[in-house]
Amino acid sequence: MPIVTIFTFKEIPSISEVCKSLDGKKFDEAWVTAKPSKYNRDEIFIQYYCYEDVEESVNRVFSEEDAYEIVSFLKENGKTRVLKRTYCFINIRTKTLEVYRGPDSKTDEITSIFEKLLKISFVPVKLKSGELQKIYSHHSVELKQVMFKNIEGLIYDILRGNYLENNGKFKDYLKKFPECLRVISFKPKIKFLNNYNRYQVTINGDKGTIRLSKGMFSWRPRYEIRQIVFIIAATIGLIAS
Repeated sequence: MPIVTIFTFKEIPSISEVCKSLDGKKFDEAWVTAKPSKYNRDEIFIQYYCYEDVEESVNRVFSEEDAYEIVSFLKENGKTRVLKRTYCFINIRTKTLEVYRGPDSKTDEITSIFEKLLKISFVPVKLKSGELQKIYSHHSVELKQVMFKNIEGLIYDILRGNYLENNGKFKDYLKKFPECLRVISFKPKIKFLNNYNRYQVTINGDKGTIRLSKGMFSWRPRYEIRQIVFIIAATIGLIAS
């Protein structure tokens, strides 16, 4: 299930200067590669490599029981660390940095290193309730799930269904709590490499993340994710819509 954390920035050097500043740089047991994208002239393709404790890595992917067996086997064979690769993309038009993982300490580490090398600041993207509403209103074929924050004493309240945009309870929530919509899941109105639109995308306004539904892609959905990020960037005013 691909998840991407999005950051923005004010100024950045040219693509060639970014690649020169990042490519081949090493930090302790981590290193970076960076090169212009083959598929988008405004984009830089970055790979961040680092070693990770094998138990930490396996626990994120497998159930507790399966993870125990796998970790035991690996450690018995002398494997205590694994090499992890994180994909990142900088787009100079949308003024965004995309890190292909959730917001955690490793993501903080990656952005901190990029900030030092490029001498710029990356700010996590946040979307207001009105901006989330604009996204599903203009760029969705169906709203599938929403999450409201701080509703009638509840920390979160989730609504699920088909075509929620036409749901009476959902409309009532928006009317009563117009600033409390924090997460939306919808079928996006974008182009697909295989003309296939059965998956949904979730945008978290607090965390600045996008998540694609599991199991719908046999390849990395870069073409689709790029379009979602462009929609977000246009909605929050980073580029002309």
